[in-house]
Order: sequence, then C-alpha cells, then structure tokens
Amino acid sequence: MGTQSDKRRGPAWVKVLLAVSLGLNLAVAGVVAGFVLRGGPQDARRANMGYATPYVLALPRELRREVFGKVRRDGTVPDRSARRADYSAMINALSATPFDANAVQIVLDRQSDGASRAQAAGQTAWLEVVTGFSDAERADYVARMKEEMSRKGPRRNNGAASK
Repeated sequence: MGTQSDKRRGPAWVKVLLAVSLGLNLAVAGVVAGFVLRGGPQDARRANMGYATPYVLALPRELRREVFGKVRRDGTVPDRSARRADYSAMINALSATPFDANAVQIVLDRQSDGASRAQAAGQTAWLEVVTGFSDAERADYVARMKEEMSRKGPRRNNGAASK
C-alpha cells in the first residue's frame, strides 16, 4: 500500500496550463452561450465599437468612412502591425515557463493604452463631423441614432440613409 509520501506532485507549469485551459474553455462556453441566447452572430460592426455603436452607425456611410479614416490616420493610434505584435507578445508571455504575470500585465497595459488612444481619436473625429451638421441634419441624425439604439439584432441594410 502506498503512503502519503508516495503520491506524486506535478510540476507547477502543469497547474498554470490547466488554469489557462480552464479559462479558455469557459470563454468559449460563454461565447457559445451568448451566440445561442442572442439568436445567432451579431453584426461585427456592432460588436467592436461598444458605446460608440449607435453614434457611428447612425452616420451616413460616407461620414462613417471619414471618421474611421481619421482614426486610422491618427498617429497616436496603434496600427494593425502594432496590434498583431501585442497579440504575439501575449502568446509568448502566456507560453513562458515559468509563467510571468508581470509580462502579461505589461501587454495588457499596452493594449489598454492603445484602445484608449483609439477611442479618444474616434471621439474627436466623430465630434468634428457632428459639429458640421446643420440643425436639420442633426435632427435627422438623432432620429437615425434612436433607430439604431432600438435595434435588437444585426443590421439588415448596408448603412444609414445618406445625408
């Protein structure tokens, strides 16, 4: 018969790997549950913009493009290659043995900062567009914004009515 000292203990990295695996499994389960509860995939434009969704989607298509173009050209916003580099850095940090939570936090902080800068650039670009509206254009915009806010599912058309 075995004694208490005969029991083997696995290396610490196995515990970390199991914890990360459990977290990923829970995330996938949450996505699947959200998919099922919402009745299908959500429009990607809605999912990526958070609070700005009704503001931006209510703009006529050409003005949405103008806002997004200004954000892309803003020199303070991380570009696609910088975002990909951060994703790679996160994969490397999560894969490291031993696990270094500080390295992960550094990547999270950098991504958070980039998201804040993108949000600030987007808000500035959006406000510049809205400031140029006449009273009648602004009233039309508010009506489209209310319509966007009342939608429960994905958009069915290719954009808001033109200005």
